[in-house]
Amino acid sequence: MAERLFSGAHPGHDLGVSAAGAVPSYAALVSDLQLVREKGLPHLRRLRLVALDRAARACDLTTSDEPEPAAIEALLRQAVERLGGGRLGDAAAYTFGLVQGTKDWPAQDRRAHVAQLYGVTPDRARKAQEPTAIEQTAEEVLNLCHEHQLRDARMQLERQLPTESRLAVQWVERFEAYNRIWTPATHLSNDLRAAIQTRREPDSEFAPWDPTQPWPGREGQARKYAGYALFAYAQFNLEVKKFCVRHGGLWLLSSRVIEEQVSDAVYRIGWHNNLTEADDSWLRLSLAQAAHEEQVSFSQLVEASPEGAAIHAKWQQLVASCACVSDDQPQPDCQVHATVQACEDYVRLIDEDWDRIADWYHAGERRPPRIEAEDLYQRLVRERVGKPARIDDNRDQR
Repeated sequence: MAERLFSGAHPGHDLGVSAAGAVPSYAALVSDLQLVREKGLPHLRRLRLVALDRAARACDLTTSDEPEPAAIEALLRQAVERLGGGRLGDAAAYTFGLVQGTKDWPAQDRRAHVAQLYGVTPDRARKAQEPTAIEQTAEEVLNLCHEHQLRDARMQLERQLPTESRLAVQWVERFEAYNRIWTPATHLSNDLRAAIQTRREPDSEFAPWDPTQPWPGREGQARKYAGYALFAYAQFNLEVKKFCVRHGGLWLLSSRVIEEQVSDAVYRIGWHNNLTEADDSWLRLSLAQAAHEEQVSFSQLVEASPEGAAIHAKWQQLVASCACVSDDQPQPDCQVHATVQACEDYVRLIDEDWDRIADWYHAGERRPPRIEAEDLYQRLVRERVGKPARIDDNRDQR
């Protein structure tokens, strides 16, 4: 392939840029990346890499009027990093000379290392592994461009400025994914709180638990709440898994700090318990197999399986381990309260981030105070102390 200079034409690039003039086409990126692979990073300044230059500008890596090699290299490094570990990411790094010490290697030497990674001949790597690395890097460059577009749209929404409808709708769709995790996180927090608060309450003739259950009284009701919490935890894990498949586990929020905090909260929800990764996997698979992912079907699968029964027993042991006198000042080493806090952190962060752009979706409205499960419970107890009634009767009156 003949070297293209800035003074020469770049076949395909005039048609390879999107109508918006910001994001290059996939084909144009592949063409540029093939040239980078052939010539190497030291020659970036002499190559006419229109698509990569446009992509670097779309990602705000440069504001220069002239193509900037440093920006293009930074873009390549970000794209290759997104491929993750494993042979594909390593192959892409060697293909473009991004591995330390390989920047000035000839193309054939870089190809030889790609061949070694896959245990194939250099000719086979040229026909198969190298094209795959180039194509996947192009995809990641496009992903970086589109994510930056969404971030720009996000800023416009927050400032109540005109925004392209397609990008605004994409933000709503992204928050729909966050809320599919938000719901079980809220349930998990509420059910764990209910379990530990129930064990702390004095016996009451009017407490809202069913005396006909195998475990009557406070302990039985606490165990029921803990069982509900296990279902919510399985839901949470399954939704996070779906999010990773659907969106690559990528959080797009108002800032990278918020994204890191949300990611940390999700990690902490799964960390502060006595279940293993294999246990989490079993719960996800069982919930996915449950009829309509409903709690009754899930509970039946748990009870019918030795693995499920063992997981349930460990979970009950975890919830019962909370010896905190108060929810306001939990013990530093209480894993139950740590899980509750992580859930509430996630819910709060997602709510606050949505509220920053909610004026676009519900102009002029503000989020009303949310009904708290604990408040509803205390109201029910007060009503029963004043007027004994069955739970079903109470519900009918509402």
